This record gives sequence, C-alpha cells and structure tokens, in this order.
Amino acid sequence: MKNEEDVFIRKALASAEKAERLSRLKEIAATVLAFGAVIWLTERSSKPELRLEPLLIGAGLIAAVCTAKIKRLINENTKAVLQAISDQRRG
Repeated sequence: MKNEEDVFIRKALASAEKAERLSRLKEIAATVLAFGAVIWLTERSSKPELRLEPLLIGAGLIAAVCTAKIKRLINENTKAVLQAISDQRRG
C-alpha cells in the first residue's frame, strides 16, 4: 500500500511542476499579447469614441494577470504540500 501511495505522490508532484511551468508560459504570453493589443489600439484609434477599447483591454489584462498569479500560487502551494508529504514518507 505504501508503494502505491509513493507512486501517486510522485506523479502528483510531477503534474504540479508541469502545471506550474505551463502556467508561467501562459502568463507571459497573455501579458505580451494584451500589452501589444493595448498599444496597437491606442495608436490606431484617433476618434474619441474608440478610446474605450484600450480601457476594456487594460481591465481584461489586469483580470488575466491576477487570475494567473492566483493559479501560480495555488500550483506552488500544491507542490510544496506534495514535497512535504514525500519528504515525510522518506524520513
């Protein structure tokens, strides 16, 4: 039974590490794309009625970054808990 639990913990830890790396890549890509969109819309729109678009994209960017940071914290905490369980089982 202990062997099965160790395998489960190792797999869960590997999955958490993979999710953490993927989350970082997504966060970077989303930030770069959103900043590019805000800059492009700011430069493109010369009419006053189109000035709302950059604000909406900026609000979306803030929401996306906050969500990504929360997900990253969850992944880091999950990884820390799994590592603590794994270390406790070894010792």
